[in-house]
Amino acid sequence: MLILLLVAATVEVPASSFRMGSDRAPDETPAHEVSLLGFGIDTTEVSIGEYEAFVAAGAYATPAWWSEAGRLWLEEHPGGQGPALRASGRTPDHPVVAVTWYEADAYCRWKGGALPTEAQWEQAACGGRGTRYAWGDDETRLAAWFTEGKTGQLTGVHTRAVAEEDAGTRAPNGLMHTAGNVWEWTADAYHSRFYEDSPQADPRNTAETPWRTLRGGAFDNLPSYCTCTHREPALPAQPRLTAGFRCAYPGAGP
Repeated sequence: MLILLLVAATVEVPASSFRMGSDRAPDETPAHEVSLLGFGIDTTEVSIGEYEAFVAAGAYATPAWWSEAGRLWLEEHPGGQGPALRASGRTPDHPVVAVTWYEADAYCRWKGGALPTEAQWEQAACGGRGTRYAWGDDETRLAAWFTEGKTGQLTGVHTRAVAEEDAGTRAPNGLMHTAGNVWEWTADAYHSRFYEDSPQADPRNTAETPWRTLRGGAFDNLPSYCTCTHREPALPAQPRLTAGFRCAYPGAGP
């Protein structure tokens, strides 16, 4: 298999405070002040080529890159879903899909980082500006989402290349595809009432729940699912054709 490896750039997010959440959905309330240490985050979602380089480096044969829960998952799934499903008929510069939370977590450990927390993801995507999307509230922008409503149909995985996005839908800091393209795994467990008493400093939900949290929406979602604040629960062992990820790093990046 020919592997096209794109070296991901990172965005540096300085230590800051911002208002997280919204009043648009019960699990997004209450909006609350959060302070974060500085961190780096991938400018783009992890591509098929980047992920297959991880596989070629021994991903599924190196337990040290996996969490304890990930190692248990690995025993039952020694090769994941396989390269064909992860590519789903697309070129290596498109975002990898059909990776579980455990695989995404292992990849980020291999890169020297971690999955971003919900707070890191939201701050990097929208910076607490109070808008629904990185660019504002305009739903007529040509983001990588689905606008044909309930009567529209999709066949296949219709993503855009990770580094292919109109300037008008990129975040001001350069982050790409924070609305649509693929859902992105975060580090957090999902609980609908987490915001009611979440920590103010560098929050991460580590509660024992069966769910993890996805952010950003995907190519098959309406704009209402692709907001900066929308929280989507998903089982960590579930490989979705609509879900990928990006990594975060301490300080300025890897």
